[in-house]
Amino acid sequence: MHLPQHPDPIDDSSPLTQQREAGYLPVFLTRFRTSLGIDLEQKVLATTLGQRQRSLVLMRLQSHATAATQNAWLCIAVTPFGPSGFERHDKAGRYSADKRMTYLRYLPAEQRFQINNRIGPVLDSPPTYFGVYGNEQAIRDPEHYLRTSPFQDLGLHGTLNGNEDSFDHLAGLTSAVLAWPLTLTAGETFRVDIKLPVDDFRGAADISEIRSASADELELGNQSFWTGKLDHSGLQPLLPIQVSHLSDLFKICRSTLLILADEGQIHPGPTIYDSFWVRDSSIEGIACALSGDRSLPIEQFGRHYPSVFNRDQGRVGPAELYGFFGDDHEKNDHEWDSNGQALWGIGRLDRILGAASNFGAGLFAPYVLDGARWIRDNRSRFGLLHSGWSAEHIGEKDKPHYWDDFWALAGLWESARLAERLNSGSAAEIWAIYEDLKNATASSIRWVLNEQRQRGEWQTFIPTGPGDVGRLDSTMIGALAYFHPCRLYMGNKLGADIDHAARMSLETIWSHFIDGGFRHDSAWNCYGPYLTLQLAHSFLFIGDLERMDRCLGWSVGNAGFSSIDRGGGDDRWDVVQGAWNEQHCYPIARDFAEFPNRWWYMGDIPHGWAAAELLLLLRDILFFEADEDANPHIYIAPGVMP
Repeated sequence: MHLPQHPDPIDDSSPLTQQREAGYLPVFLTRFRTSLGIDLEQKVLATTLGQRQRSLVLMRLQSHATAATQNAWLCIAVTPFGPSGFERHDKAGRYSADKRMTYLRYLPAEQRFQINNRIGPVLDSPPTYFGVYGNEQAIRDPEHYLRTSPFQDLGLHGTLNGNEDSFDHLAGLTSAVLAWPLTLTAGETFRVDIKLPVDDFRGAADISEIRSASADELELGNQSFWTGKLDHSGLQPLLPIQVSHLSDLFKICRSTLLILADEGQIHPGPTIYDSFWVRDSSIEGIACALSGDRSLPIEQFGRHYPSVFNRDQGRVGPAELYGFFGDDHEKNDHEWDSNGQALWGIGRLDRILGAASNFGAGLFAPYVLDGARWIRDNRSRFGLLHSGWSAEHIGEKDKPHYWDDFWALAGLWESARLAERLNSGSAAEIWAIYEDLKNATASSIRWVLNEQRQRGEWQTFIPTGPGDVGRLDSTMIGALAYFHPCRLYMGNKLGADIDHAARMSLETIWSHFIDGGFRHDSAWNCYGPYLTLQLAHSFLFIGDLERMDRCLGWSVGNAGFSSIDRGGGDDRWDVVQGAWNEQHCYPIARDFAEFPNRWWYMGDIPHGWAAAELLLLLRDILFFEADEDANPHIYIAPGVMP
């Protein structure tokens, strides 16, 4: 058996390669050279079908003979998605079973599978042999899945069991293999197309629609859409040959955010983060707007933000419910940054769309105004936002974090400026809320800095919050929000001394927590790709282009296109093609030279927040707007290296 996962080297090089079509399109080409004189190419893409634009995955597999072949079989496995089909419980105790295949049936007359109670893969040509395998006796010995499997039958007997269906109510690990004998002359090609419906397809009419769809037309329509979107609309950065891969990566990240959008909501990831967060969506929405995809943030901020704006009375933890932007995520984890982020996103998008859009006018009351008043009325006795867990990377839930206050200040600033643009009499009220929070935040940071000096701390840094005086660990990365995205450094909004401390915090972070990328040992036990990009953005804003470039280079070369050694020499495998997981684990990042001695994070991939950070960073490297409310001007190529 010749398995792509375990290829034998050919001509001292890996016979397995994978790449995106044209280097950036969301179409994946996997090529596998065998020692049999047969080359395989698999093309996989997701597209939509029919007037209802329902989603399906198209897999096109071709076997090309480089020499005459006989007695070879082309085999395709149908297995549960992911590393295993076993049911799992996440850290919050929630149960997830959606990767399990408890029932699998092949219908030869219809050339398709039924998986559980849904329509499975639909074939364009029937296999000559097939077999379906399960665990119908609920045997609890894990070895059963190795002994009773299509791979065991193929390896030992060169055959398949011919069963049309099976079930496994124990582990949900049913599987199947389809086989086509190949007898090809040199230069001949054999092709198989398989459609996997992933949307709401049901019944004979839907099966007929899937079967009648031309694979060639589906592929062509998909290509036409993406090339039109990514090549002929929106921002088109044209970069020198030395960094031309960044142009492709910009397009990849742009398509990632569009793919992660679900009915106008950008979800941070496709699996564990497949839901809506105010926090992530604010950054992602503005990144889309500045890249040329403005209809998406209009839908996101204009429809979905009001849908999570709470108008009921009651409380969530120490805060009032009315006026709070947040659904279950924000409520359960006390994510107090969400109001600032929602106000910031609405205000920034109103600027981007311009006065003629009246976007902000349509949301000002009650959402912007009452959202600002919520910040006024829901703070601790020290004037800061309450303790909470707004983002996993900033530290514990039972402590306050300056991250929340920085975001609230950015949101209040945008709200007050929006009120001025609308000639609203509420501008003075919002400015008063802003000034009060600004003074409280600055006073708290000054108190922390003084306490650290009195304790003999010689390094200047702003910790994650006032409850962490002297805490010299990687949770201080939350202070980056001061620079990006909140831009509080513009005009020294918190005072020159606080601005100096924020800049010195960058020095402290650089000296302690940069090992190529940002090492987040204290909260994640892994590298932070989007945090490294935020750090690059902060260095860009203070004019330290060398460090900006080093952070960008690590993020692109390691987290965005990481590869691993498969046994020495040039035999390296690409781990990912131009997308980041939220957390980049040490074993992959260090080519298996480092394994943590405790749990570590992997994160969801592709991660929308990371994609948004790349879009925003590249745009600001080329040009960005400054002092928009007083002396507006644009920096041209401020981050382009010599």
